[in-house]
Amino acid sequence: MRRTTSRLPRRLPLSLAVLCALLLLPASAAAQGGKGKGKKPPPPPPQGQPQQPAAAPSPAPAEPPPPAVGTVDRKLREHRTAEARAAIDAVAGQAEQNAHVAVALGRVLEQEQRYGDAAARLQRAAQLAPADPAPHVFLGEVYLRQRNGGQADAAFRRAAELAQAGGGGREKDYYLGVAQQRLRQFDQAVAAFERARGADGGNALVPYQIGVTRAFQEQWGAAVEQLDRAIAMDSGLAYAYYYRGLAAEKLGRKDLLINDLERFIALAPNAPEAERAKAILRAVKR
Repeated sequence: MRRTTSRLPRRLPLSLAVLCALLLLPASAAAQGGKGKGKKPPPPPPQGQPQQPAAAPSPAPAEPPPPAVGTVDRKLREHRTAEARAAIDAVAGQAEQNAHVAVALGRVLEQEQRYGDAAARLQRAAQLAPADPAPHVFLGEVYLRQRNGGQADAAFRRAAELAQAGGGGREKDYYLGVAQQRLRQFDQAVAAFERARGADGGNALVPYQIGVTRAFQEQWGAAVEQLDRAIAMDSGLAYAYYYRGLAAEKLGRKDLLINDLERFIALAPNAPEAERAKAILRAVKR
């Protein structure tokens, strides 16, 4: 997820890197580096009896997400925080065992601006799903909200590593793109998002993220084009209006700027960027 000027600087600032939405403990085998230290080696097998390799234990199947998680995602996109909270409360008891629930709860807490609690839940999600980049992406967003750029970059780097290693299933390219965008690897991010679009052309978050990336690159026309697509696919995507409004200002499209920032404030009146949007509107309407 997750200001008084409307200009987007060339280097991605912490305040603009956080998006609604719109996802730590690294899974490392190094923790087992001292395994067996000080223990005697096992005795050899009896004479004439070949040693059989131990069968690797089957990994426990991941817990599927309950339907409430999808509801939470939709409500968070629209910045309907209270409704997202009601949906997650129905399944919050599963957060200690189900990574999907832990991520959803962490995202709700982030939108409620309870950043310490959000980080704790997302760290738990990372423990439950050590190969999934999503908890690290959302944890990075929380650190950005806390203005902790070092920890945010570390979380995004871990997310990128996991996505490139195959974590995240069919959504791995989407999460790779988000992580690379936050790490200011803009061209790589767009390439990852285009692959994600090929896998899931109906996901409004893909053109949204491409549009935001183009805005960070100061490619204002391309940003508006992609954000137009996102809004056509999901008219409740609150932050799409915010970033399209900023891009519209750079293109001299005052009517679109006013329309979009007013729409953003209506959808997300309590968002951290709402005050900045109001300040821009006051300046434009003078």
